[in-house]
Amino acid sequence: MAACLTVVLGGSVANAATVDSAAAQGATIAGNADRLDRVDWASVVEPSLNCPEPGPHAAWYVVRARVAAVGDLTRDGRRETVVVSSCPSPTSSNPLIAFVYDGAAGSSVPHLLGKLGENRYFRSLKVRIRGGHVRLYGKAVSEKAPRCCPDLIVSQTYRWGGATLRRTAETVNHLS
Repeated sequence: MAACLTVVLGGSVANAATVDSAAAQGATIAGNADRLDRVDWASVVEPSLNCPEPGPHAAWYVVRARVAAVGDLTRDGRRETVVVSSCPSPTSSNPLIAFVYDGAAGSSVPHLLGKLGENRYFRSLKVRIRGGHVRLYGKAVSEKAPRCCPDLIVSQTYRWGGATLRRTAETVNHLS
């Protein structure tokens, strides 16, 4: 079961971390890499997932989280971290959610700025930060489709509005 979860989550939780500009990749990424390596993102994300409590001896209950993107969304000169995760399940997968954590908080107590993509049942999710925007792109399941089979391609764009992340665009295309 753990191997199945690893395959499902490892392949779809997130891709390699992206940054908001090629010029910023040098020393800034190296400094953030050390900070990111010290954070147990699964433990940080788990309370915000609001997963159902597992029964006793639930060996399948392992929260997995991956850093999907790093970039300055709040325009304060510090780089926020986007982490993708979902609730574990012994029988099926749950929707992927992107969690945005404030770069000013440091690695000891990351501060949640927002949850992105909650209005869609994402089964795969790519995240990109560029120019103060965060973009989610992936396959999703509509209300008419079975949970196993994504039937939509969804792209959502969010921007920091001073206190919250607001969705500024969404496109939805049906898979043929």
